[in-house]
Amino acid sequence: MRGIPKAFAALVALFAVGVLAACGGPELTKTADGRTALRVGIIPTIDAAPLYLGVSEGIFAKHGLDVTVHVADSGAALIPATVKQENQIGYANVISDFQAAEQGLDIKLVHNCCGSGADPAKDVSQVLVKPDGPIRTVGDLAHANIAVNSLHNIGEVSIKMALEKRGVDVAGIRFTPMPFSDMNDALKRGDVDAIWQVEPNVQAALAAGFTPLISNFVEARPEATLGYYLTSGAFAKQNPQVVQAFSDAMDEANRFATEHPDKAREAVVTNLRFNPEIVSTANLPTYPQGLDRASAAEYATYAVKYGAIEKAPDLEGLFWSGPAN
Repeated sequence: MRGIPKAFAALVALFAVGVLAACGGPELTKTADGRTALRVGIIPTIDAAPLYLGVSEGIFAKHGLDVTVHVADSGAALIPATVKQENQIGYANVISDFQAAEQGLDIKLVHNCCGSGADPAKDVSQVLVKPDGPIRTVGDLAHANIAVNSLHNIGEVSIKMALEKRGVDVAGIRFTPMPFSDMNDALKRGDVDAIWQVEPNVQAALAAGFTPLISNFVEARPEATLGYYLTSGAFAKQNPQVVQAFSDAMDEANRFATEHPDKAREAVVTNLRFNPEIVSTANLPTYPQGLDRASAAEYATYAVKYGAIEKAPDLEGLFWSGPAN
């Protein structure tokens, strides 16, 4: 399989045989007041704000759910855990979702997590360079070595999409994988020509004096959904009303986070221990309601073009269609 990150492929290989052979996950439990206990996996980013607000504001409780949030390092780890039903619901970005489906994991996307918005100045994602470095213009990125957190994933795909839409030839770009936390020092040393940072790391990069060149999420596709909450196909089939309750609750939680940005910032500071000063100036993603299929279709086209997946997924089968009537 070309393009699939080794870490993701290894996790898939570890879980796939046992998961696909399994006929069901553990039984759901209920609290004393009758709410269904649900474990939801998320990564430690600002994207998680509505989920935490759904707990603290009683939104999940109103929909009959007792949600416990489990934090993992990456969506690549959360997908197999969700298929195995260690978490009943998980999160991953749209490219990781496509890669999981292509690897044969039975997943259903059940609700939008977070999106790009339409204003480049408010993008949560930036490609930055040294002000006195060799890269001065967007066109210069055509031959740059850009740091991303993982290869053949949403950073690489969205950067290429954004640059191509600016008329830049992306064939000569090199990408170097490294943790976000290491990127600023790597750029300062000249190990790479540019770095891709997402909030709240963008604020640290700006404070270090680096210059933003392109808002790659917004410029790749405005108003796109970048990540989805997902469940296993087996769980959705066995518990359609629980999945519907989660989806309905996330509609309210995403709307609440959008209407109360200060509470969204407070939620990630409290639960994820982010630096409050950095979070106070960070751009927030959009938190769209429902299930966005249109932007997923465009990302699928480019993911194939850039080698992140072999072929576009069956989006009709990938997206959850709700309880059967």
